Amino acid sequence: MNGRKAKAIRKKSLVLLVDWVKTLIPEEEANKLTLQQAYDLVSKDTHVFANGKFMLSSFSLKWIIQKIKKLIKTKNLNDVTVEDLTNEI
Repeated sequence: MNGRKAKAIRKKSLVLLVDWVKTLIPEEEANKLTLQQAYDLVSKDTHVFANGKFMLSSFSLKWIIQKIKKLIKTKNLNDVTVEDLTNEI
């Protein structure tokens, strides 16, 4: 993967993270939500220990990046949505 594609995936992952957090909070607060506030609401733990191994925690930034990389094999990067991520679980 080249640098331009990796940079685009990271930018898209931040957008999807904000969109996902907006679905969890009330609509009044969702309208005022910024990127930094959304990032602060998400857990800082990127990994969990389950079934005897370490795995990426769901809806952490690294998890979203990993799922986008899998999804862009079949879809365009601009077409990836939060629903695609939740269907991937």
